[in-house]
Amino acid sequence: MNKRRSDEQQAQAIRERLALRAKADTSPPVATELATDTAATAARAEQARSHFLGTQLERLVSNRTIESLPIVQIAPELRPGMRQPRMVPLPDQLVVQGETVPAYAELVAELRDLGASLRERQIQPIVIYPGSSDIFPSARYLILVGQRRWTAAHLVGMSFIDAIVIEPPNSLDRISLQFAENETREDFSDIERAWTLQQLRMAMGGEQVGVNEVATRLNIKRSRAYQLLRMLAFPPEQQETIALLRLQERQLLPLTDAYHQNSITPDESRTVLHRLEQIAAERALGSRQLADQETTRSVEAPRRIGIDAATVARLVARVSGNGEHKKSEGGDPRWFTTLLDDVESVARKLRRSTDRVEEISQDKALELRGRLQELQRQAQQLVGRLDEGSHGG
Repeated sequence: MNKRRSDEQQAQAIRERLALRAKADTSPPVATELATDTAATAARAEQARSHFLGTQLERLVSNRTIESLPIVQIAPELRPGMRQPRMVPLPDQLVVQGETVPAYAELVAELRDLGASLRERQIQPIVIYPGSSDIFPSARYLILVGQRRWTAAHLVGMSFIDAIVIEPPNSLDRISLQFAENETREDFSDIERAWTLQQLRMAMGGEQVGVNEVATRLNIKRSRAYQLLRMLAFPPEQQETIALLRLQERQLLPLTDAYHQNSITPDESRTVLHRLEQIAAERALGSRQLADQETTRSVEAPRRIGIDAATVARLVARVSGNGEHKKSEGGDPRWFTTLLDDVESVARKLRRSTDRVEEISQDKALELRGRLQELQRQAQQLVGRLDEGSHGG
């Protein structure tokens, strides 16, 4: 009797456990799903923050929440002297009445590709801070870094974008952070570096602030800073063309030198840049056609590819030779023109060598020093002859 009762109790316990298990199997796994979602969100946030590791932004974003915010609540800083040095036109400047502005065709194509990637999955959030904009009245935040992503999101019609909100930085920190964020990017051009230097110089106190002080803050060599700032001699619209072409200072050096030496006029430099635009467009078209033919790999063609200093020098020589102000009054001897070219070439090489003297041995340095002193002596002798009455004007 006792054994039968024990068997029945054991059977009842088994039935109760089975019933509980069946109930658990048919109940929605709310807690498990929530735990999975939370873990996935945390992992995604950690991956997003990993992009800031080792950068100046790391300390600003490390304990901040990643938020999905309406794009209309975010805007770039557009006030003069405060807009980011990197050139990214506004969405309605890139596309007007549904049509891409021809000058921005390649940039729009790149941004739309970026926007498609963002729409699928945004890996890196933009960084913003509280602020307002006269041009974008709905904005509650201003962009510190990420204007290209914000613009790309606009072009593909995204409504929300992932962002990290930080405290508003001061002017010096804002410029330094934006420069550090862009400096390593392949499409960051030298004219944009020059804009950064000039903007930081103004923020530090204006023209009376030494270039060396500004360069030190951005960790740029002084000689390099001077080379970059020379590019700002071009008119603003030509500077924008240079930025769009992503031409680096070395590529553009023959044109920059000619402009500083008044060897060409602003109209002539515009002609050179227009021709460089045509060359870039032709190269881009050829690269796209090649990419269409390739099935196993894509072909990347930054606009600066196919344009070198020699190409620029030939164009400069061509336009300067056609200028009315270039015509010789009495016909200069051939050696004079050759000498001018040689002096310009040597001067350019000397500028380039200033930052590289540590690469040579002490013996070679002494040899170079001796030859430079002889060159200096010869140059001073020639200058003396030019200053004599027959050539002194």
